[in-house]
Amino acid sequence: MSAIWFILPLMTGAAVLLLLRPMARRGGHAEPARASTETAFYEDQLREIERDLGRGLIAPSEAEAARTEAARRLLRASRAPAAGEAPGLAEPHLRQRRAASAFALSTIPLVALLAYGLYGSPNLPAQTAADREAAQSGSQDLMKAIAQIEARLASDPGDVKGWSVLAPVYKRLGRFDDAARAYANVARLAGENPAVLGDWGEALVAAGNGVVPEDAASLFERALALDPKAAKPRFYLARMAEQKGDTAGAVAHLTALAEAGPADAPWQPLVRESLARLKAEPAPAAGEPPPPQASSDPSAAIRGMVEGLDTRLSKQGGSADEWLRLVRSRSVLGERDKAVETLSRARAALAADAGALDRLNAQARELGLESGASAPAGKAEGARTAPPPEAAKGEDAARAETDAAVAAVRAMPPADRDAAIRGMVASLDRRLTAKGGSADEWLRLVRSYSVLGDRKQASRTIDRARMALAADPASVARLDALAAELDLHGEGRKP
Repeated sequence: MSAIWFILPLMTGAAVLLLLRPMARRGGHAEPARASTETAFYEDQLREIERDLGRGLIAPSEAEAARTEAARRLLRASRAPAAGEAPGLAEPHLRQRRAASAFALSTIPLVALLAYGLYGSPNLPAQTAADREAAQSGSQDLMKAIAQIEARLASDPGDVKGWSVLAPVYKRLGRFDDAARAYANVARLAGENPAVLGDWGEALVAAGNGVVPEDAASLFERALALDPKAAKPRFYLARMAEQKGDTAGAVAHLTALAEAGPADAPWQPLVRESLARLKAEPAPAAGEPPPPQASSDPSAAIRGMVEGLDTRLSKQGGSADEWLRLVRSRSVLGERDKAVETLSRARAALAADAGALDRLNAQARELGLESGASAPAGKAEGARTAPPPEAAKGEDAARAETDAAVAAVRAMPPADRDAAIRGMVASLDRRLTAKGGSADEWLRLVRSYSVLGDRKQASRTIDRARMALAADPASVARLDALAAELDLHGEGRKP
């Protein structure tokens, strides 16, 4: 490659010198010679006129006219500069033209070389004629193969193998509508599976210039129903939510995708960057290890949110409502000492607000945080079948944990609040579906869906929990009691 940088300047310089050489010559020798020839011609013409007049070949008047014309031409020819004389008035203009030509011939090659060095690709290997022929031949072979498959499918549209081969080729060639049609035929002939549905929906998104249409969203949802861990459908559903302005929904999808996928998956950096952008957080640096997976124990997540609220109130202060939430969260988590300490800090922070102090004092009495007071008794379940004392204790703990989660999450920004709650609930739902769990965990999941206002999902979860705990009559009785309390009977079975 270094030889070309030596050969090119050498060839360019030689070409420039060859072009400049004729321009450097002066015309002084040619001009006097031409002038001398013309002068001699007209002098001979004058002598010839005199001879013809002496011989009587022409009249005196004709001789005078011819003599005048020849003399005029002789005078004009004799005015050309002779050899050795200074150049005429046109010489400065000639020098200017030569200088401009020399500058152009010298500068253009240099500018071309500089532009090639900046914008060209001098380091790429040269493509030989054989390479070009091979590329052209490969493209022609591909087009020929596509035409053959299309011809076969025209006569046999039920050839699922042909559609399976054509679909990704169409997508690679940018024929997205044809790719979507091919994937639709694959799904129709071979049955739906997450991979085919995801590719089909992706082709529709590409055909829409990146906008996720409703028919593609339906395909992605069907793919997730078949495989909740499918990455491509989840990613495009997150994009659709973001395009509709549903930031919380997009965050929920991306969070579930990050948790379900392998930590070293190639799409994890994109997911983390998208989450950081949606949450207005700093993007992770290149090469930075992925954040730790969310804990499968909802208690850990709840306590983390409570600690985050506590830290923010300690540094920045907050409203009376936020202090009240923090006190209640500490209390329902069983952290009485921390609840009392938080109550003291809240009173100090809100000392100038008599109304806020009254609310703090009322909550302290309600939670039994005043000196010498005891915690209030839990409310009885309005169940048709009373659970045993141990079960009631466990259910109280589940309800307290759920209330603590709601109290902590309410202090979050609105854009993140729903996503955080739904992310925890979805994580618990996935774990119970895959591995099962205790009655307390199933009760917590049912109550969580109820708090979110998703009554249909809460009722369906009741049915799933009854099946999972069918061998434990006491747990089934607790589920029945919770269903009666929340009035969920039969709602999950509605279409």
